[in-house]
Amino acid sequence: MVKKLIQNILNFLGYAVIKKKNFKKIYRTLDDTIKSLITKDDPIIFDVGAHEGETIVRFKKIFNKPLIHSFEPQTKCFNKLQNLKSNNIVLNNYGLGDIKEKKLINICNDDASSSILNVNIKSNFSKKLKMIDKEEIKIDKLDNYVKENKINHIDLLKIDTQGYEENVILGGLETLAKKVYLIEIEIIFVEYYEKKNSFYKYEKVLNNQGFELFSISSPNFANNFRIKWLDALYINKSLMKEENYDL
Repeated sequence: MVKKLIQNILNFLGYAVIKKKNFKKIYRTLDDTIKSLITKDDPIIFDVGAHEGETIVRFKKIFNKPLIHSFEPQTKCFNKLQNLKSNNIVLNNYGLGDIKEKKLINICNDDASSSILNVNIKSNFSKKLKMIDKEEIKIDKLDNYVKENKINHIDLLKIDTQGYEENVILGGLETLAKKVYLIEIEIIFVEYYEKKNSFYKYEKVLNNQGFELFSISSPNFANNFRIKWLDALYINKSLMKEENYDL
């Protein structure tokens, strides 16, 4: 009776009581999921849109000896990234896209939001974003890099390129179906930039390459609870292990 009363009070206040053994199953993090799917200590990881190395630090906490190929085109960010350079961290001062070319990147006051896409100045969502400079950067294709460096597999391809994710995917279609196991991708739903992406678009192109959505994480919401962005994890069905069908 007392236990039920306490639960009702906590529920009224917006809290939930969950048994310890069920907590991890319900509130599993994206990193927990990735670790359960990649059981080796030395996975090959591609970090596309490395910024200042936040993801490198993150993956080094998950795995003992990851080999990380990092791509960051912004000079200022890349210079900071150099502090993380080591034998198992390969740093590339250019971006990935669907064509090998040179492009201008819009440098924003928050450089984590800098993008090849133009900021949508008409959108309420981008009011705090201000373009302060432009920088000419190099773009190559994932397929080119994989061939030139004789990479036979990628355990995890992480893409966070501020709306340019589709272009990265289109530049790696030969690689995706046969050599990539997991894809972690940021999907932006609101109008930060002039080009708006959709879940449907990514579902279509990745499903065509043999991937299916495995998990979503870190959804970010506006004040009216409209979703702004999230991280999605896709798995290559042809490379999925039998035990991973029902984790």
